Amino acid sequence: MKRLLLAGALDAASQNFVRQLSQNSQLDLTVYTSSAVSLPESVTALTEEVLDEGGLSAAMLDQDLVVALVPTIRLAKTASTLATAVQAAGNPQLIISRTDDIEELPLEERHARQTLAAAGVAFDMVDGFGGINSLLGVSTTSATVFGPGEEVPLERFVG
Repeated sequence: MKRLLLAGALDAASQNFVRQLSQNSQLDLTVYTSSAVSLPESVTALTEEVLDEGGLSAAMLDQDLVVALVPTIRLAKTASTLATAVQAAGNPQLIISRTDDIEELPLEERHARQTLAAAGVAFDMVDGFGGINSLLGVSTTSATVFGPGEEVPLERFVG
């Protein structure tokens, strides 16, 4: 079983992602967030500020993988915290996912990459939950299969 720490603010999409990950029997999921949200019972919840290096380092202990959900505008500042915490926790694998579509801040991403590289932290930076799923090698959604005689939802809009 892979131990996964998901750190960052949780909006509605992130909460749905957590619910989907919690259904995967191959994952032992811990969420580290300052958001006041309800999580599935199988998820260990730690309510702390993500930029708290000590708390984040403690949360990373014994984790195989850390996924950080970070808004672009906070990438550089969060990268410094993540670098310190990852080193203190024994270098778990790190995935950073931007939580927005902002493309106008290339310096934030560049500074974040430079900070992590200078600290010797191995990391992947992705956009969105699809990128996280690809790196995790897990599928979080099941495809609906239509049997004979069942109406495909889009058929009602045809003709």
